[in-house]
Amino acid sequence: MGQISHNAKIRKFAETAIKILIVIAGCWVLYMKIIKNQDVAEMWESVKTSFSSTKNVLLMALAFVLMPVNMAFETRKWQKSILPIEKIPFRKAYMAIFTGITAGMMFPNRTGDFLGRIFILEKGNRIKAAMLTFVGNIAQMLVTVSLGCVAWVLFRQQNYFWYILILSLIIIVLGYFLYFNIHILRHLQRLIPKKWRPKAEKYMEIFSSYSKKDLAVILLIAVSKYAVYSFQFVLLIWAFDVPLNYFQAMIPIMITYLLMTVIPYITITEIAVRGAVCIGVFEIWLTMQGISSSFTMMVFFASTMLWLYNLAIPAVIGLFFIRKLKFIRSSYES
Repeated sequence: MGQISHNAKIRKFAETAIKILIVIAGCWVLYMKIIKNQDVAEMWESVKTSFSSTKNVLLMALAFVLMPVNMAFETRKWQKSILPIEKIPFRKAYMAIFTGITAGMMFPNRTGDFLGRIFILEKGNRIKAAMLTFVGNIAQMLVTVSLGCVAWVLFRQQNYFWYILILSLIIIVLGYFLYFNIHILRHLQRLIPKKWRPKAEKYMEIFSSYSKKDLAVILLIAVSKYAVYSFQFVLLIWAFDVPLNYFQAMIPIMITYLLMTVIPYITITEIAVRGAVCIGVFEIWLTMQGISSSFTMMVFFASTMLWLYNLAIPAVIGLFFIRKLKFIRSSYES
């Protein structure tokens, strides 16, 4: 009994230490990206100007109200993705999305978001949960890439139109084929050394858990999420008085999201990368539409505000939920 009690104390201490380290790291990242970031300071000056217009304030408010809707779609997508191993109540899964964002802030391209999610599970195997979490991420990436390719065709330079169209079709068709045959991933175990292959096979088999209908539902949720956060971007562009209609705004937005998906970056530089991509894409597009490129900085400020809405604020909220995570299980819980 004494040994069991001692082990329990060690587990509790280790869990507490991990949670404290995550909170400290999360606070540091947010401090560097918000408090110490000059671009954000400049953005607030533009926001103050926009606050003089009731219409602009309402547009910003509507974009903010859509943040929990965006999180709700991400929650449903994750719930559906990990259903093969554990059924999680919506409220608990919703909380996990926020802790995931907090954890993801510390990894390249926010790839670590699964770490803040899988530790909310009560019984499900965490390695399998991480693998299934990536199925939802793959669905979201597929939507982003396919719509980005469509925008790329519409954004075309006439001399390269057919090359871009053919390449885009190949990417889209191949992407959807691989997604709806995701069970093919289990064959990757053949690349693993033989001594570890049996254990890997046990985990890789999880990709056969989905039916075509399940994958279609996950993809539909990903499309809905994309529609919400891209509309948030449009609303904020309008709030900064950029003279683009919905269709005109969506073309460069979709290309921006495409580039942000394929360009590697570390989280601490995300605003700079996002800003460079936005400025480059929108400057060309605005010129093509006969609109002054001076509006490019307004688009950048809109993009930065969207980052605050959908990442910075949820990451702060996630800090308060870190204590709910369970990093270490006793043997009977594993």
